[in-house]
Amino acid sequence: MKIISIEGGDALGKNLLIKGLCKYFNYENITIRHLGKPPKTFSEDISPLEWQIKCFEKEAFLLENLKQMEEDEYQYYENIVIYNRFIWGEYIYGLMFRNQDCKEIENFIKNFEERYLISNPQTYLILLTADPEFFLEQEDGKSFSKNIGQKTRELQLFDEIFEKSLLDNKLRIKVNDGNSFLPKSYILGTVINFLKQNNEI
Repeated sequence: MKIISIEGGDALGKNLLIKGLCKYFNYENITIRHLGKPPKTFSEDISPLEWQIKCFEKEAFLLENLKQMEEDEYQYYENIVIYNRFIWGEYIYGLMFRNQDCKEIENFIKNFEERYLISNPQTYLILLTADPEFFLEQEDGKSFSKNIGQKTRELQLFDEIFEKSLLDNKLRIKVNDGNSFLPKSYILGTVINFLKQNNEI
């Protein structure tokens, strides 16, 4: 089973990359998961991080079921799960906008990686990044980050959790050259070559 998580700020090309990967894999046995934003308010008996952990544990249940399907003698095809952001995004947005504890999020991500992801050799973390000024230019008013300070901090935190991740298969791609996006064919080709090099696809 392939688990591919595309991480990065809003409007840096995650959706386009996912569409390209789906086409590359001929749209076969692909599950796309976009967890989106958590609720704006939480009940008094649960913290934002506790709520997120419950949410991610349900995702782990999905992954475990797909893994068991592949171990069945009658299943002859591979499952591919592509995440438009997964657990790593909580390190950024939990710290910046939900007043969560850095160490608690780090420990959660580490434990999740160890329990559910590291044992699968075809788990990939792909980070799309950019210059802060370019990142700000893409802002459409729908993101949490609204100014150059927040955009810079968001990029820094993505880099931090990327480096702290225990996964072996990690790729960081800067998507801009000056004021322009790199060609989407180049970005997609870079990701496909990365997947090929780390496990035959």
